[in-house]
Amino acid sequence: MAISRVSSYQLSQALGNQLSNTQAKFNKLTQQIASGTTLTSMADDPLAASSLIKVNKQLGDIDIYKSNLKSFGVELSQIDTTLKSISDELNKGYDLSMELANGTMGADELKAYQAQLDTIIDNVTRLANTNYNGQYIFSGTRTTTVPYQESEEGLVYGGNDEGRYALIGDGKTQKINYIGKEIFGEAVYVDDGTGNKVLDPDKTTGALGALYQLRDAIKDSEKFDYDGVRSAMGKIDSSIDTITATKTRAGAINSNFDDMLSSYENDEANLTLLRSNLQDTDLPSAISNWYSVYQSMQASYSMMSQSMGMSLLDFI
Repeated sequence: MAISRVSSYQLSQALGNQLSNTQAKFNKLTQQIASGTTLTSMADDPLAASSLIKVNKQLGDIDIYKSNLKSFGVELSQIDTTLKSISDELNKGYDLSMELANGTMGADELKAYQAQLDTIIDNVTRLANTNYNGQYIFSGTRTTTVPYQESEEGLVYGGNDEGRYALIGDGKTQKINYIGKEIFGEAVYVDDGTGNKVLDPDKTTGALGALYQLRDAIKDSEKFDYDGVRSAMGKIDSSIDTITATKTRAGAINSNFDDMLSSYENDEANLTLLRSNLQDTDLPSAISNWYSVYQSMQASYSMMSQSMGMSLLDFI
């Protein structure tokens, strides 16, 4: 029976293949330990790599949603604060109108009331023109346009009635602005045909319209308009209700934003843990494997070195 012998070439080839495989394992483990990740390429684990891509996208989306919720939440807080201040001014205007409607006064006393009313109008106008983070918050989408500027035409709204929307979820948006004209109205003067400027009843609306109506009603002590004062008082009262309702809606949206932000932070924590499980190297295990492969590679080098020293006599 013939005894087959392994040629030096065959032995060298086998040892070379073994060493190449061991070297590849050693290099990969070294890379995983150095980088801290087990997924150095899609080929390492296609399923895990695909899952990792999805997780990273979700985390990126959540980062955008959180950023929007935080920034627009602050803006809603600014709106809430501003509306509270305007409501306080209108309450002063309402109290002043009650005093004017229920009493008689001389010219000097009336001038004092007129000065108080002018201050209230200035304050409400200033607040309606609130600029937050470089944007006028009550101008619709015309955020670089001052909402209200006084002119011969009165106090006319200069923004638009378009909404600004925040992306707060997958395909979910939320309107976050309030239109100045809808909340505060405007005061528009027209020529009455005799050269006099009078408020246009069809275009003069809201809190600002009521305040201007009150100012016109008391501008002349000899032509004091009690009916105009009482009408303005009712409109101011109604405007306070409008602003209070708007403030309540803004607060509810901001509260919802806080709840969503908390939910997203929980999702972010869970997804971050999942990403870690998918890609992070288990260092103790990886180092143990690295040392084992290193010893195996050293043994392969030793065997390769010995095989290269064989002579023909070793195969006779």
